[in-house]
Formats: sequence, structure tokens, C-alpha cells
Amino acid sequence: MNGRRRSGCWIVVGLSVLISVACAAESIVINEIAWSGTAASSSDEWIELHNPTGEPVDLTGWTLAFGATVIHLGAVEGSTREVHRTRLEPGGYFLLERSDDETVGDVEAGVVYTGALSNDGVAIELRNGANEVVDRVDTNEAGWPAGTAGDSEVPYASMERVDPVGGPAVWATNDGIIRSGIDADGNPVNGTPGQENSARVIARFAPRIELISPIVEGAVLSGIVIVEWTASDPDGTSEALGISIEVSVNGGETWEIIVENLANGGSYAWDTALHPDGDEVQLRVIAAAASGYRGIAKSPTLAIRNGGE
Repeated sequence: MNGRRRSGCWIVVGLSVLISVACAAESIVINEIAWSGTAASSSDEWIELHNPTGEPVDLTGWTLAFGATVIHLGAVEGSTREVHRTRLEPGGYFLLERSDDETVGDVEAGVVYTGALSNDGVAIELRNGANEVVDRVDTNEAGWPAGTAGDSEVPYASMERVDPVGGPAVWATNDGIIRSGIDADGNPVNGTPGQENSARVIARFAPRIELISPIVEGAVLSGIVIVEWTASDPDGTSEALGISIEVSVNGGETWEIIVENLANGGSYAWDTALHPDGDEVQLRVIAAAASGYRGIAKSPTLAIRNGGE
């Protein structure tokens, strides 16, 4: 998965292909950010580090900073209130929880800190004991590329790194299905604290699907329209994929099934006259594998004009 973005390009469920800054490959990375908190409290933010290397790392002397918040990973100073451990094992995860260790109720924090993440985005910088920048996520201007607030279809979903090794970071929203942890009230966390990110799992196993037509932004559709796609399954037989097509007439807020459980034949004749005229129409084509993984391709915004009221 190379992080390219264009209308109609294959994506997997919840994927937001936007690039942030990554400063080091094969090193500790900022792996997951719950910038909107949890269902228990929007203040219950957490940040996860991941060690994708084959060696343990002692985080003593390391800091993670955003705005005026400076979190020391090995000492109670600055914005750090508690330090529970400093060693990050190979392949392991290290959780920074805001305010107390109940933010993620069943995963022990490595560090408890104070300081709020802005919902508009921040620049987060991870530095090692030599004060060298190891990883940096800068969302100051563009805003968070992934994750959701409390009013979304998957509320309070974390922002997950798709690939923790190499190249610019690509981020995705937790899908609300592959998740772990509970919040302070015992609700499931829409994230994967302490475990492999849903975006990483999906990127490996979910069907790859590309919408071929219609993919022209603002295209006006009428009568019978041929919806075309290609879909493959990296974890199984592509011919066995089940295809569903859905339409939204309100810019993606709600979706209506057009057809489901189609064979993966690559095309479907869609009668647009069965739907009201409008300028905020979107299609999505879903490829479902027997394993339960799904791939989704969405169209850009389209219009329907059949002269209906």
C-alpha cells in the first residue's frame, strides 16, 4: 500500500490516505492517537508508541511533546504525572494516558500525563535521550487525517498508523470492528491500544477494490448507469468475494443498499431513477471475503438528474 490518493482508488474500510511527517524508519514510532478521547469522556485521550524493531528500547530520557505539553517518558517532570515503566520490548506497545490510568481501563499506561490534544490538530514530536527527533506527526494546518469525534458513525475512533516501518506515515481511522480495550466506563474502545492496529490488519488481509466508473467528480447521472469495479482478495479466492453496492444521497451521512451479495463480475447496471435527484450523491462498492474482512471503494460526489421531484 503506497498511500496514493485519487477519486475511485481502492481503499479499505475506514482508510484515510493522507500523509504526515515521519522522521525515522526502523525506530520507535507514534503509532496511534485517540485525539477525541473515548465514549466515557472526550478528555480521556491517549497516545500509543510502538517498537517495530528487534531490540528493546529504554525510554529513559525520551520526551513526547505537543504545544506546551512536554511528556517525559522516564521521569515525573514537566507534564508527566506517573511513570509505570520505561522499557519498550521488540514489537511492543507503550501507552500514554491522559490524567489517570483508567483512560484505557484494562491496559496499563507506561506514562500518565496532563495536557489536551486540540481537535483541530497539533504537531507531536518524539525525541530520544540525545534530544534527536525520532518521529513527528504534524497536523497543525491540515487537521487530523484520521480518527473521529463523538458524532461519527464509529464514534471516538482512534487514528491508527497503517505501516509502522519506513516511509512517510499513512494514517487510517479505526474501523470499530477490530478493536481492543475498554474505557473508564467499561465501553469498548474504538481503537487498538496495546495491540496491532486495525488499519495494519486490514491492509494485509482485506480485499483490494478499485472503483472504475463512475469516478468523475460532479458527474451528472441519469437512467441506467453501469457501475464498474475490480476486486481481488490477497487472503483467498477473488471469485469468491461477495459484492454489495450502496448509495448515499446526503454526502455520505447515511447509506442505502442498491444490491448485495453479487458475484464479483466487475459490473452492475444501476437504475438511478429509483433514487431522488440531488447533488450530494455518492456510491460505495463493498467486497466481502469469507474471512469477514471487507474492502470499500467510494466514488467522489456525483449528481442524479432524472427530472423527478
